[in-house]
Amino acid sequence: MEKVCVVGCGAISKVHIEAIKNCKNAVLYGLCDIDENKNEIAIDNSVKLYNDFEDVIKDNEIDAVHICTPHYLHFEMIKKSLKHGKKVVCEKPAVMTKEQFTELQNIKGIENVCFVMQNRLNRSVKELKKIIENKSLGKITGINTTLFWRRTKEYYNSGKWRGKWATEGGGVLINQAIHTLDLMSYLVGEIKSVKTNMTNFSLEDCIEVEDTCVSYIMFQNDLKGIFFATNANAENDDVEISVYFEKGTAKCVFGKLFVNGNELCENEKAIVGKNYWGNMHEKLISDYYENNKYFNVYEIENSMYAVFAMYESAKQNGKEIFVEK
Repeated sequence: MEKVCVVGCGAISKVHIEAIKNCKNAVLYGLCDIDENKNEIAIDNSVKLYNDFEDVIKDNEIDAVHICTPHYLHFEMIKKSLKHGKKVVCEKPAVMTKEQFTELQNIKGIENVCFVMQNRLNRSVKELKKIIENKSLGKITGINTTLFWRRTKEYYNSGKWRGKWATEGGGVLINQAIHTLDLMSYLVGEIKSVKTNMTNFSLEDCIEVEDTCVSYIMFQNDLKGIFFATNANAENDDVEISVYFEKGTAKCVFGKLFVNGNELCENEKAIVGKNYWGNMHEKLISDYYENNKYFNVYEIENSMYAVFAMYESAKQNGKEIFVEK
């Protein structure tokens, strides 16, 4: 039985805590947060509370850590956890920069780290992947994805690290829509190059980073795609993915997969957290501890480098940037 400590007790930690509780081969042993007011969370879960990450990695009772902290902490926490022989489950994004990700790939034990790209396990995504692989609708002719969410001043003011280049690494792309971009790469094939523009429509007086991103994406197989994401919407809406084929269209929307307008399947409903987050954390975490199945650093490589290429393209006013290590 693996003893697990969740590091960072923000919103997503609740999803991890419940998933670990329901896992056969793992047990929630501790929680870690620098905010001592989080004591009540540890009390509610009858586990040990740590206020210093160094105490976590030095505790020989702990077998694994779940990194649910602000983005700027991920890189060093992954490295230190591996150095102390811990298993690691890390929330998105893996790191904040291209240089960090390249260095990460060369760290001893990195191949055993589970990166949380749980939406790959959504029922609609899995069924769409089958359609693509068995070519039942013929060849793919294109793809587009949209994310219309809402993030307010109150959201960004809830954490000093939010909305800043130095601590978040970006805005809607690296935080919210990274899952959507990852699904484009996962479903259609490796991203070759991007032409990207970003802006801040709604929160210019609150954040440094983008609230809206649009990108024209070229894949290795010469397919083209459109990616659009914004945090300036009136409400949080469902992510949409449309894949065009020779014989029709498959569309993931409202948590369902439609093929040529007919509903094929529906995603599992979220038990903890928000429906638009998906409900596959539990499956991902149980697979890691029970079946040794997970998305490793090499499986997320293309989507991570695509994120960094998109930021570089936006800095250069939409210039085509190739996705490279």
